[in-house]
Amino acid sequence: MFLKKINELFQKNKKPVQKEQPDRVVANNVKDTLMLHGQEGNTINGSPEKLIGVSVVKFSNRNNTLIIGKNVTLNRCSFVFTDADGTIEIGDNTILKGEFRVTRGCYIRIGNGTKFNKPSRIHAADRSKIIIGADCLFANVHLRTSDSHSIIDLNSGKKLNNSADIIIGDRVWLAENVYLYKGAVIGSGSVIGAGSIVTKSFPENVLLAGIPAKIIKTDITWKE
Repeated sequence: MFLKKINELFQKNKKPVQKEQPDRVVANNVKDTLMLHGQEGNTINGSPEKLIGVSVVKFSNRNNTLIIGKNVTLNRCSFVFTDADGTIEIGDNTILKGEFRVTRGCYIRIGNGTKFNKPSRIHAADRSKIIIGADCLFANVHLRTSDSHSIIDLNSGKKLNNSADIIIGDRVWLAENVYLYKGAVIGSGSVIGAGSIVTKSFPENVLLAGIPAKIIKTDITWKE
């Protein structure tokens, strides 16, 4: 009886959950939509040619820019601007799937014709940038320019794990579960095998694999 009364009291005083409402919704149909949150003071140039499922653009401050090229397909994407002065630039004829996140002053550029076949996480932080070339092919990959948390030297008080840019050339193929961390540079025409972790620079037209990734073969090319 006591539990019954408690439950009745709870139901009586229960308040409905208030869901965050988007500022604007762009829709192809009922299922395929682009939701925009916090657009005031920020800029979106262009619009996707095709939407698959629900994609979201979320601004948390001002002076951010999202640039969408021609013939772009968004497949359940989220573009998250956690602070001010961030830019995400999407090239023409691209297919995107996953989360693309920038903090203050960061920049992500995705080259023309690049395709994400599976959900990926592309995060730029601490005023760094991620540059992805043209005609790349990605599975479910993870790119991060920062460790997210600081490691501090007790004697000097200096931060030891600063962020660093990630640069990927043209026609690079990243297989499933590839991780690129701060400072990674991949030359054009290269291939990175599934499950590899990359933290340094590699030249063009090489096959990489392993933890940490190393060159397995040079002078290679690939076809989709």
